[in-house]
Amino acid sequence: METATQKRSRLIKLLHVAKPKLMMADGDYRCLLANVSQGKTSSTKLSLEELELALRAMKARGFVVAVKPQGSRADIPVFEPQEDMAGQVKKIRALWLELHCLGAVRNPSELALAKFVKRMTGVDYQGWLDVDNASRVIEHLKKWVLRVGGTV
Repeated sequence: METATQKRSRLIKLLHVAKPKLMMADGDYRCLLANVSQGKTSSTKLSLEELELALRAMKARGFVVAVKPQGSRADIPVFEPQEDMAGQVKKIRALWLELHCLGAVRNPSELALAKFVKRMTGVDYQGWLDVDNASRVIEHLKKWVLRVGGTV
């Protein structure tokens, strides 16, 4: 749960992001703040309610709050695969990236690949696959590449 102080800080940051995104001059920005707050021209002087009104006014002018994509390479532990599996893991990654280039995979990240492997095999990370499961994943990815018009 977000505290009032955290929410206030977040709203101020959003206003500071919105200003250049909307290409607002400093005078226009301060005028907007003054209009929603009865004369205050600094976001740090605004109350929580006034900050919300200012953000609402920015959204009315076209500002869209972008949400950071969830998941990144840092979200999953990356361990080097066993020596005998390194080739198969590289092949899995290569096929996954090829599918991305062909437009069949939207997210080429390691996290997305790990989720795909988990759905297929129940194993959390492709580097932990045994030979049989790795072969199964490779064959599945190869068939997928061929279906979308690529070459293996």
